[in-house]
Amino acid sequence: MKHLYMMRHGQTLFNVRRRIQGSCDSPLTELGKKQAVAARKLLKGIPFDHYYSSTAERASDTLEIV
Repeated sequence: MKHLYMMRHGQTLFNVRRRIQGSCDSPLTELGKKQAVAARKLLKGIPFDHYYSSTAERASDTLEIV
C-alpha cells in the first residue's frame, strides 16, 4: 500500500503582507522556517520513496528543511 503526503510551504513574507504570491516568489519568514522544522519532526520515521516540490523558492526551501 502506498501513501501520499501533501504539505504546503511555510509562512512567507507575502503571507505576512497579505499579498498574493502566484508566480511571484517570496522567501520563508523565520516562522515559516520553524513550521518546516515542526513538520520535519512530525514526519520523522516515515520512509519516503520520492519527494516532489515546486521550483518556487518557498516550496523548495520548505522541502529542504523537512
